[in-house]
Amino acid sequence: MRAYVRWPLVLIMIFLVLGLYHWAKAVHLFEVIEVYDGDTILIEDGRKVRLIGVDAPEVESPYRQEEPFGIQSKDYLRDLILHKKVSLNLGDTPLDKYGRTLAYVYLGDVLINGRIIRDGWARAYRRFEYTHKDLFIAYEKEARARSIGMWQD
Repeated sequence: MRAYVRWPLVLIMIFLVLGLYHWAKAVHLFEVIEVYDGDTILIEDGRKVRLIGVDAPEVESPYRQEEPFGIQSKDYLRDLILHKKVSLNLGDTPLDKYGRTLAYVYLGDVLINGRIIRDGWARAYRRFEYTHKDLFIAYEKEARARSIGMWQD
């Protein structure tokens, strides 16, 4: 009789563990509702997200002067992801000193952080270490060599 009771409990536990594993691995999608500049966005849950490894030219704000290509960089990112669903892969440090979420942003399989650098509308951030730093620096060199985006003549 004990075996008849034990096996269903074991099966229930297995299904619970598998279900929790699947839930933990699920990709959560967020709509981008605003693009502040070429490296900062606002997603539907209210979080400001700073793209890890991306150093885009600044747009005009009360705190900063506009830099050359700042508007074009912002427009490029806006055209890529505004009102689209993206997924986030958080970095080792979850927030920057301004309280923004630090993340790699994906649109489907496309790593947006790398895409904006590769297409010449941002630089690779060099001040600290992060997972894709070498790749992003290579993307920047490629964009410069191709004279595209802000590297055009």
